[in-house]
Amino acid sequence: MLKRGSTILSIWSGINFLLAALILTSVVIFNANSPLLVMVFEKSEIASLDAKVIASLNALTILYNSCSVVLSVLVWLLIRKSLIAGQKWAFWVLLFVIGFVEVMAFIASAPIGNARWQVNVVLSALYVVGIGLSGYSLFKGDKK
Repeated sequence: MLKRGSTILSIWSGINFLLAALILTSVVIFNANSPLLVMVFEKSEIASLDAKVIASLNALTILYNSCSVVLSVLVWLLIRKSLIAGQKWAFWVLLFVIGFVEVMAFIASAPIGNARWQVNVVLSALYVVGIGLSGYSLFKGDKK
């Protein structure tokens, strides 16, 4: 079960990495606006926004997604090197770090109408299942 839990947490990390990298690439390299603009505002509202508001949202998008890419890589390394080896400290770090990120994702989305709730639900479900299987395996003695 530890291997299954680790695999599911790795999938969480991979999805998180891919989404953040795609958004980061579109905003930084292709000079696109933050995807939140079209998720939150109508086209007419976007047209009436001040350029500084759009630039600020793009800056926050770059900052958040940069952190998300790095966090995903670090989490994946922790899963692959330490959790799968049965190190309990890695479980606790992942429980609190990913758990904090998932809770904050819902809190951040609430004021904007839960614009990305589908992504939040999928990632949270992967986290709960992965951390649950890993924890059960580590603390019940089933290291398979």
